[in-house]
Amino acid sequence: MQKLFSVEEGKFNRLSLMQRADLVWEKGTFVDSVMYNNYCLMLYSLNHQFVELFLELKTQNIVWISIANEYDLAKYLPDISIGV
Repeated sequence: MQKLFSVEEGKFNRLSLMQRADLVWEKGTFVDSVMYNNYCLMLYSLNHQFVELFLELKTQNIVWISIANEYDLAKYLPDISIGV
């Protein structure tokens, strides 16, 4: 059984970009992605929270990772289908 971990938004955002990326890759689950200007925005589920990752398409570099808020999540709603 895998031990659950907790990530507080303030602590998460104080981690280095590389530490946040490692945490998302190791513990996160990919949910969806959207294209925005020259970026691919990727949404991950991480311990009952959502994390948004910004990938610059031209360089393929991660430029930002943060806990997603309601405004961030709204970008992904058009692609969600609950299939009822």
